[in-house]
Amino acid sequence: MSNEPSNNPAAFEPSAQEQALNGQFKKILLLFGVIVAGLAAYGIIQSNARTAAEAAAEAFTGAKTVDDCDLVVKKHPGTPAAANALLLKATLHWEKNEKSSCVEALKAYLAGHKDHAFYKETLLTLATRLEAMGEKSEAKAAYERVISELAGSELAQLSQLRLGDMLWADGKEEEAKKAYEEAGTKYPGVTAFEGDSKTRLEWIAANLPTKEVDAPPAPKPDPKTAPALPNIKLNSVEGGISPTIKLGDTPAMLQPPAGVPTSPTAPAPISAPPAATPPAPKPAAPSLEPAKPASAAPKLEVPKSATSPAVQVPATLPAPAPAAPAPKP
Repeated sequence: MSNEPSNNPAAFEPSAQEQALNGQFKKILLLFGVIVAGLAAYGIIQSNARTAAEAAAEAFTGAKTVDDCDLVVKKHPGTPAAANALLLKATLHWEKNEKSSCVEALKAYLAGHKDHAFYKETLLTLATRLEAMGEKSEAKAAYERVISELAGSELAQLSQLRLGDMLWADGKEEEAKKAYEEAGTKYPGVTAFEGDSKTRLEWIAANLPTKEVDAPPAPKPDPKTAPALPNIKLNSVEGGISPTIKLGDTPAMLQPPAGVPTSPTAPAPISAPPAATPPAPKPAAPSLEPAKPASAAPKLEVPKSATSPAVQVPATLPAPAPAAPAPKP
């Protein structure tokens, strides 16, 4: 066999195996390029969605009024921030006693945000709001919607219980009993409100009233047996009690003794108990010396202050009796 190069062009063409490998390699490169492009597009989409979510969340955080909530819903429709804005809007309307607007906001939330975290609770909230407004037919339909969409849940059991309460309030005891019984048996494994349903069945069996009754009026006091209170006028001077005592009208028993100065602004002196009578002096011992004449008794000093208690004492004490003459030796 000769090793010289051949001039036959067919000798330079790739074999069938090489052609198959080349085709597969091209497909792999094309598939890799598609994957890279898809990842890049996904990253861009996620980045944009994250940016939009952050902007929506920031807009909802700054919402304080109903108009702010409407602006969030308009600029960021379908986002969790828009759903939160609708719930906040409903709350603001209810606090302002705009009940119809509150119900409209709740219905808008339920219509466009079934995947939101608070969808189930809001479904029950709509029913309770309608019941509080007195819309019994719509409230009943809303409770039945909760039972249908959230079958087997605690919220459905609670809705069944509320349906029974509405029936009992309307005087339909048999239908109410059936609703209470279903609340205890229709939801196996759910015991959140099972005790409440049994309690209500016991209340129906006891024939308890369903409406509040006003308490009887308090009995009126009998004027014959009621004690008569004295009619005292503290501001009256004539025929009553005066809150102040005039010095000019002070009775004799409250007058200070002679020599005690009085002031027009000082309070009236208060009479003190009569001073005790001093004991009689004991007779002096016999003395050989002649007796001296009795000296004048000392005078008692009267308090100089107008506020000191006035004690009625005589100006001078009586002189003691003269000593007996000494016996003669």
